Amino acid sequence: MEKVNTVLVALDLEAGSDAVLARAVQLAAAHGARLVALHVIEEEPLPSTAAHMKLTQSELRAQLERQAIAAMEAKLLENGRMARTELRVAFGSPHEVITHTAHERHADVVVIGPGKGQSLKDRILGSTADRVVRTSTAPVLVARKPSAGPYRRMAVAIDGSPLSERALAQARTLAPDAAVQMVQAVDIPLPFRQALLRAGTSQAEMNRYRAMLADKAREDLSAFKRHILGGKGPAVRILDGDPGPALVRFSKGSRIDLLALGSQGRGAAMQALLGSVARRVLGEAACDVLVATRRQ
Repeated sequence: MEKVNTVLVALDLEAGSDAVLARAVQLAAAHGARLVALHVIEEEPLPSTAAHMKLTQSELRAQLERQAIAAMEAKLLENGRMARTELRVAFGSPHEVITHTAHERHADVVVIGPGKGQSLKDRILGSTADRVVRTSTAPVLVARKPSAGPYRRMAVAIDGSPLSERALAQARTLAPDAAVQMVQAVDIPLPFRQALLRAGTSQAEMNRYRAMLADKAREDLSAFKRHILGGKGPAVRILDGDPGPALVRFSKGSRIDLLALGSQGRGAAMQALLGSVARRVLGEAACDVLVATRRQ
């Protein structure tokens, strides 16, 4: 993402979508970009709803589409945005439609809400935001907080992978005037920690080993910064603990308004069973989250 030309915003048209649309409008205005506003209606309940309302399915679809367009127009007018804006209503699986539209419209960023994740399906497969992150070819911005203006302070989670480099580049493109901090979480993996304890390793030795890991992480971050930025630029901070919880705690205890990271995109089954850093952060972070994807 070298430039933001098209912003796709996915709206559920509930109260929580106000913050999502406000952020999308702010980004589109800041970058002089086209805004594509999309609302997806799930098809599964349509037959029974149409029968209950004594309508044909095509009549119900047309009615729902008119209502959604009117609602989006009203929300856009509230946010002072109608120029260079395309309104779309589609029927289908939300994450599939969002991903397809992002590809079709060459979106440079997809703006979406975090989702509620309350249903059994959401708990197993993840919220719509989780699934969009796993399938989107464009970076995904999960807007959690009402937009009061451009991002001012952001942090980028670094692990030395190409996705870290991509997350840093995409975050700086999206918010070029924001102060940037690079963070890395350091922890002793649980199986290794248990092996050390079984071997009689003392707590003092464990602490020394953790300190050694932190020193190594600082060296790696400095090398990363030299490689990517010529040694200049963001401050560096080491977080203690497992990456997912550590990043969530950091988002709650710092003053950042955007946290950027990569997603490994391991697939729905693996993420549902094993969890992932991105999914933990998407669900619990106290700020907006930008997720860089593997496929570009």
